Amino acid sequence: MENTSAFYNYNGITQLHIELTNRCNAACPMCVRFYNNSPLLRPDLELGEISEKQFKSWLSPEFLKQIDLIIFCGVHGDPCISADVLEIVEYIITSSPKTKIRFNTNGGMRNPKFWVKLGNLLKHWSEHWVTFSIDGLEDTNHIYRRNVKWDKLMANASAFTSTGANARWEYLMFKHNEHQIEEAEALAKKMNFSKFLPKRALGVDNGVKLQPMVALNKEGQLDYIIEAPTDPENRNLQNPQGITEHRFWPFTKEEYAEMKKDNAKSLLQYHKKQYTSVYDSIKIQDLSKFDSCSINCKSRVNSGIEIFIDNYGNVMPCCYVGTRMNGLYGDLTTLQLHHEVKKYGYDKLSLKNHTLKEILDSNHLDNIFVDSWSKKSIADGKMYYCAETCGQVSSIDRIYKTDH
Repeated sequence: MENTSAFYNYNGITQLHIELTNRCNAACPMCVRFYNNSPLLRPDLELGEISEKQFKSWLSPEFLKQIDLIIFCGVHGDPCISADVLEIVEYIITSSPKTKIRFNTNGGMRNPKFWVKLGNLLKHWSEHWVTFSIDGLEDTNHIYRRNVKWDKLMANASAFTSTGANARWEYLMFKHNEHQIEEAEALAKKMNFSKFLPKRALGVDNGVKLQPMVALNKEGQLDYIIEAPTDPENRNLQNPQGITEHRFWPFTKEEYAEMKKDNAKSLLQYHKKQYTSVYDSIKIQDLSKFDSCSINCKSRVNSGIEIFIDNYGNVMPCCYVGTRMNGLYGDLTTLQLHHEVKKYGYDKLSLKNHTLKEILDSNHLDNIFVDSWSKKSIADGKMYYCAETCGQVSSIDRIYKTDH
């Protein structure tokens, strides 16, 4: 029976963030799908995507009618690489014409013919749009968006905008491209993008000091570093207390091959050990500012609630949690997250085992996450990652330089 007082309940969901696939053509240094800031796929990552058949079985036309917005973005992959993406978009539009559809993509995959098809599906309503993540011009975009070919990207973006569909240009700012912002904005206007959005990059500071982002090569050695913008207005951290050295952990092709062969057993064993001692580690930390903070969950949107569905069919409260649940991190916030979800039961959140209504109306997300927010401390089980992400003004809250 539905508990209408629950934070996450089936009839209260108005927004979906869906990761159609964890496949991608790019190899961005900070992306969690890659091993150690290299272009090599994380050894433990199992590739997959949501098929048209699964999408239709998990999300009925009746349910889609209550959804105001569907975001296709994700944390590991690019939605436009998904094999069934056009069929899925057509299904949504047919089932619920009033549901807004929005994509985030690097734009460097497929061909202009595909982008014309997608544009023709989305062009009839300006509330549908595709956001292209383009971080520079021909000589700079590839520095962060590794493997994205400029000529192909421009041909694809031009094909999409030629249909009259709504396109936005999102621009991550770094030291190597901040001098090109005005030129890029002029190009966006010329190409009929509806909006140009400068965006402050994460990963180039540690909250106190500026911190260069490293990019390793396929050999496991340092290729180059990416630095924070020099203009304080273009950074999350406007008043840094210096700059940290660019630390990195090199590896050899042989070490990577061994991990891949063993399905990353060494990594997984490391994290398994960490899960068992996570609360011992938490108890010796000074987490008082997180213990005392109230949590204003970013899943609360307008008059409803958003949920995140990953490409495996797991239902989670948000993409922030989705990033951590499907990535290997050694920080305490992530280790506690894995510990609590594992203790409760991963399978209870899977659309391969249960319907979306069963998952939500069984209060699983409330039991794991929401109920923890009222606990008196992190050591007592308050979700550290929720407190860090939604319990204070964080770098996430100011990534956009202009209204988005």
